[in-house]
Amino acid sequence: MLYLDSSALVKRYLREDGSDAIVAAMDAEGAWCSCRIGYLETARAVWRAADASAIGDVEADWREFDVVEVDRSLTERAVELALESGLRSLDALHLAAALSLGPEDEPTFATWDKRLHRAARAHGLSVLPASLD
Repeated sequence: MLYLDSSALVKRYLREDGSDAIVAAMDAEGAWCSCRIGYLETARAVWRAADASAIGDVEADWREFDVVEVDRSLTERAVELALESGLRSLDALHLAAALSLGPEDEPTFATWDKRLHRAARAHGLSVLPASLD
């Protein structure tokens, strides 16, 4: 399963460094996952950087996602992660969401945020890209 935070998912809709890697990873992986907030973050970023018609692509893709809902348990885990690693609030929610997936899902965590990338690796997740410099 490919877990995408918004810094990764936005690359599917906006041409940025890493766009080819995200498109290829999403095409190769049959299951995509994100936290509910990923939709908000991605739609807002795409709307700000592109025309409104690009939002239709985000909406269409989002219907194919397995979504981790924000609830009490996820929020409490995100607080722990934020306090231990210095993650920003929404990044901590993304990491908590990815960590909530079962080991059978074998999630690869896609992010272009350096701090979140480091925290995901520290918690034993496979990451995309393999390294961020």
